[in-house]
Amino acid sequence: MTVSTDAILDVIAEESGLDTAALRPDATFEQLDIGSLDVASTLFAIEDKFGVAIDPDQLNPASTIAEFVNLVRQLAPS
Repeated sequence: MTVSTDAILDVIAEESGLDTAALRPDATFEQLDIGSLDVASTLFAIEDKFGVAIDPDQLNPASTIAEFVNLVRQLAPS
């Protein structure tokens, strides 16, 4: 399954309660006020939906949306 940027953004939006338009590539989770519980929920949802295993240490509040999307796409099975 190909993991698209839009599909990843949809999961982030659903888990954080934000509109996908707010998820600018250069915005950090911290700037978007996405707390640690929402980040954890997003990680679980991404893992379930795309079959990836993400080490929570690979993500921090200063991570940008683009960095997270790139990480998921790198880890996703081809």
